[in-house]
Amino acid sequence: MSENERHCGYRYGRVLIETDRILNPQFDDAVVYLSGAQIEMLRNVTQYLRRRETYVTEYNPGYYLAPTVEDYDEILAIVADLEETLMGNENVIWGYKDTYSAMDDNNYLATGFITRETLPVPPGYVYVITGITAQFSTGAASSMYIYLTMAAGDVLLAADISASVGVPLSVIGAYPLRAGQYVKVGFNITTQPCHVYIYVSGYKMKVPS
Repeated sequence: MSENERHCGYRYGRVLIETDRILNPQFDDAVVYLSGAQIEMLRNVTQYLRRRETYVTEYNPGYYLAPTVEDYDEILAIVADLEETLMGNENVIWGYKDTYSAMDDNNYLATGFITRETLPVPPGYVYVITGITAQFSTGAASSMYIYLTMAAGDVLLAADISASVGVPLSVIGAYPLRAGQYVKVGFNITTQPCHVYIYVSGYKMKVPS
């Protein structure tokens, strides 16, 4: 393509995008969340992004130069990638929604192994558990256990097989739970009445539908 063939006249209202800013972007990659209306707008705008006259490589009095064939081919590949992204993909984006906490405080009048569970994570959320504490303040329990109940079964996070009154069993970390999963704590009560106490903390992440 000759330089004359790349000449384009200026038109009132036409938005020009500098070729160099596309081929050598000034911004880092970013993750964004778009509403349905915004996706609809952008899908239509991509039709203009496929036009050679949308891009300017060089400004001149009375005309500007559109990209070379090589640069235009590279731009079209970028536009095609954008169109594929706007059609949706398998990446799940979620964001901080709120703090999360759960407490269980019960008095047991019988001996044996008992378990206490938090409510399952509801659909549309991911809970990140950052702390779990279990202890008993009266009676006796020979052991305590902290689990995460996942789809494949219980995952043991911590155990105290020589538990003592008033001595907590704690877990600190970042444990993500998806919908239907929950925290479970077990006590092997040997002397009643046994007053058990459980506290779970973390934060909620909202998963866009």
